[in-house]
Amino acid sequence: MIYMVEMALLETARRAEWDAWYVAHQHRLLSIPGFRASQRFETIHMVESPFVALHEVDSPELFASPFYRAKGGPNNTGEWQAKMGNWHRNLFGADHTPDVPMDARLVIVEEGCGPALPDHQSVRWMEAVGLDCSVPRRGLAVMPPATADRLVGTPGIRVLKPIGARLRGED
Repeated sequence: MIYMVEMALLETARRAEWDAWYVAHQHRLLSIPGFRASQRFETIHMVESPFVALHEVDSPELFASPFYRAKGGPNNTGEWQAKMGNWHRNLFGADHTPDVPMDARLVIVEEGCGPALPDHQSVRWMEAVGLDCSVPRRGLAVMPPATADRLVGTPGIRVLKPIGARLRGED
């Protein structure tokens, strides 16, 4: 399953500090049984939620586990919880998160925007199955920058660059 967290950083002057905290947070999440992988992204254009983290998890039951409640979730974000706006957490019924190389782009496509994509680009559509369910369905595509960057400004499409490599938990 894909656990997608999207947000805006409200105190942009503290970006370096937030990035360091978030990497430590990713490692903390990956120490929880059921978390498999994590990667962070940032849009290359202005949107309401410019930061996205994709986490690969085993099941929806993970979010009710004592391990998750002790190390993850909104109650474990400390001072940063109040410094993140337009924050949404959605769980999608897809098997794996994509491994997006540092020289590629992640394209998030809202339902109904598929025809705007170049014909040769495939989108993996996912149904929301838990947490906020702020969108019923969303698509993901991995593209080269030359292709993805031309989509900037298309309604319902976000183009993101990786902030870091995909991290994997212990199998």
